[in-house]
Amino acid sequence: MSKTPPIVLGLDPGTRYLGFALVRGNELLEFGVKELKNGERPYDVIGQARRVVLRLIALHAPSVVAIESPYLLPSPRAAVLSTLTQEIHERAKETGAEVVELKPEQVRQTLTGNDKATKYEVAQWLARERFPELAALVPKKPKIPALWLTSRERYWLHMFDALALACAPTLDIHSGSQ
Repeated sequence: MSKTPPIVLGLDPGTRYLGFALVRGNELLEFGVKELKNGERPYDVIGQARRVVLRLIALHAPSVVAIESPYLLPSPRAAVLSTLTQEIHERAKETGAEVVELKPEQVRQTLTGNDKATKYEVAQWLARERFPELAALVPKKPKIPALWLTSRERYWLHMFDALALACAPTLDIHSGSQ
């Protein structure tokens, strides 16, 4: 009797963009980036993110929700991001899903073997090794590295971060989860 792989929701929370990806084994169920409109108060952005996450959970009933752990920096934006991550963690936990928070370095090391891999390198790895249908969304490397990527080119990197998170728990790296 074959066991169906669990559905994993990967979330890359941010104060402007929320990247998400849902996978079941090697099957990509849904992915995207939601732009969060900054309202007058920090909880406006938190409410928007909560609605997106709860919709994804209601539609797909993931067994695992993998969230990128925020860096604890002394800035107002980092404080909002930390609160946002805690809110997503708690709402996902209430649905009965296993919630894991993973450090970006941990995910990069697990997927690429290099904890210092860039977002671009992780996106390339995912498109090459697991999801070739996403290759067109990987930004092209600039000819002059100092110019790097425009915000439009970086847009899909939020989703690739979420996809990396969704793939990481399937590789048994639950150490460091909360």
